[in-house]
Amino acid sequence: MVLDRSNVSTSNPSPPTLKTCLEMSALVSKITRQAPYRKYRYAILPLVSLFRTSRADVEPESKTSLSQSKYVIRRFKSESGQESLRNVPVLLKPDGSIWEHGSLYLLSRASEYNGPSDQTLKAHAKNLADYANTLTIDDIDYLSTPIRRYLRPTYYYKSALEEKINCNLLSTNTANGRIGTVVSFYRWMRTRHDYHPTQELWIEKKRHIHYTDRKGFGRGKDVITTDLNIKKSAETPTGEYIIDGGKLHPYSEVQQNALVKALFETQNTEMILSFLVALTSGARLITTYTIRTSDIVDPEKTKISEIAIKIGRGSSANNKFDKKMNIYIPAWLNRLLFTYINSDRYKRRAEKSDLPSDGAQYVFLTQHGNPFYISKRDLRRGQGKPIQDGYSVRQFVSTNLQPALNKLSEPFKFRFHNLRACFGMNLLEEKIKDLPPGSKLISRALGFVQQRMGHSDITTTERYLTYREEKGLTIQAQSMFEHHLQTISENYVYR
Repeated sequence: MVLDRSNVSTSNPSPPTLKTCLEMSALVSKITRQAPYRKYRYAILPLVSLFRTSRADVEPESKTSLSQSKYVIRRFKSESGQESLRNVPVLLKPDGSIWEHGSLYLLSRASEYNGPSDQTLKAHAKNLADYANTLTIDDIDYLSTPIRRYLRPTYYYKSALEEKINCNLLSTNTANGRIGTVVSFYRWMRTRHDYHPTQELWIEKKRHIHYTDRKGFGRGKDVITTDLNIKKSAETPTGEYIIDGGKLHPYSEVQQNALVKALFETQNTEMILSFLVALTSGARLITTYTIRTSDIVDPEKTKISEIAIKIGRGSSANNKFDKKMNIYIPAWLNRLLFTYINSDRYKRRAEKSDLPSDGAQYVFLTQHGNPFYISKRDLRRGQGKPIQDGYSVRQFVSTNLQPALNKLSEPFKFRFHNLRACFGMNLLEEKIKDLPPGSKLISRALGFVQQRMGHSDITTTERYLTYREEKGLTIQAQSMFEHHLQTISENYVYR
């Protein structure tokens, strides 16, 4: 089924009719069911060696080069000094041949000095594949720039995405993410000798925005936007969640206790200990499961009440945006983790892994010796086996933990990221529980929570305080909650 978009206005799209939405649903379903070789798609190359060609009369042949007629092929290094790259996507046309421009764009991004992660590159590959497939529906050439704006590939794509948004088949944020990839792709295309657009693919606008930095000072900066960006209606706060890298739902005291009880009833030691790390430190999933044995301290050699673990840039543990900071776990949990990594159960798992046992090993391993989430700096990532990205954790939640929560008199949906919200809310409660309303010490408490959560902007931390005041959620202080966790954890581990 092909939709006629010849009368669609890119500036003021008409509201979708029921027929249009049904056609869109049928179209999306039809495209999804097509065999892979019928569409643009991507594949991940585990290892890519970098070569370049140059004229033989300009750059003479050497021992490390190969000569082909008038050209010399030799190795070269990326901006980051690497001669090979890992887990680079390549885009394939419907006939199975390589889409040269799309693939070279992804390779150029991978070669940048501070290039995106392989997950980000994979997202760009998905977006470009969707772009190419959408253009194919009405036979739009991605290199064309006709006079009529709505027929230019970028505006055509925007119109197609708007139709999906209007039919509730796509979120505005996702659509703008795809458009962002397309804009970045064409900005790269402008640097090539084989691309000569005759019309503009978008109109750029400069805006000045204001924001608050992590110290609470007002700042401003200029940003460049395009008219391809799809405007999103301002969302009216409902008080049902906290915006902190997503929509987080802190659990009440009753829900947290029920969650912990259900967790221990699974008797899955790795999940119990890893969930405790998240509950007591606010660590995200990518951080929790990339902590190494070298991060765990021998309890006999320290008497401090909490252990600092470095995460982000310069450390073994990953963090969002590779932000460098510390997380802190209580000494009693460090003692349990130290006991665990010296147990026979852990050693059997570590023996199946090909990482050395000199501190570089992951604290949490599956029964097959694989990490639950492989670090983006791990050279084994994507080499010979699928990239571990937390699938086993999600499977545990769906098959073990969530069914137990569904049996409660008041069941609730579990998400691992909500453990971070619980930590933030409990910690805030700990710091302000005895302070009178309007106390100047509340600002100091917010600053402490901001530092522990790693918030760049204090307004993110303030959302926890607003949520507490508006929701009236019954929360127990972090110290009381950790005492509860310590009691049942030690009973479980040392029994």
